[in-house]
Amino acid sequence: MNRARPARAALPLALAVLLAGCAAAAPRPVPAAGAARTSIVMLPLENLSGRAEFGDRITRIVWTEMGGSARWEVVEQGEVDAALADARVRNSLSLTREQVRQIAKRTGARWLMAGTIIECGLVRTPDGEVPTLALALRLIDGETGRVRWTDMRTRSGEDHETVFGWGRVTNLERLAQDTARELVAAVRLPAEPDSLAPGGR
Repeated sequence: MNRARPARAALPLALAVLLAGCAAAAPRPVPAAGAARTSIVMLPLENLSGRAEFGDRITRIVWTEMGGSARWEVVEQGEVDAALADARVRNSLSLTREQVRQIAKRTGARWLMAGTIIECGLVRTPDGEVPTLALALRLIDGETGRVRWTDMRTRSGEDHETVFGWGRVTNLERLAQDTARELVAAVRLPAEPDSLAPGGR
């Protein structure tokens, strides 16, 4: 179903900011069994949705999905908060390279995950309200301060709806979990320069 969403006009501008530029307390997720994980810092998400209450909620969900993955060892939130305070970080959209290096050095994690909630809320439709979410994540290299991967998903509770409303998602938490899980699974670590050079290992 194609229905207009009020905040959708802001998406191109927000995407341009994200691709050009590059606190929430969260419970410790239960580690997944598997191979050795890559240590990563999960920064509080920037919230451009216009709804302040969604910032902490979506950050916690993404943090939990990262921690539940077999690929990542998420740095404890207390350590991240202390590192952000030391580096005098106000928001993840305006991180300087020096601040990135400071956070990486303080936490011992090379990679930082930042992100932006571009749109989040409920949209009224003839069949009732459905949740909508536009979320972007980006992976920052703690050694160089550069963004090495970025992706975005825009999802609605109607995306998988079939006849008689089957497949319709009416819960924002559920939609956010599905969206975060999809983005986390899509994260790709860049190849090291040495591995691409002739004769590199």
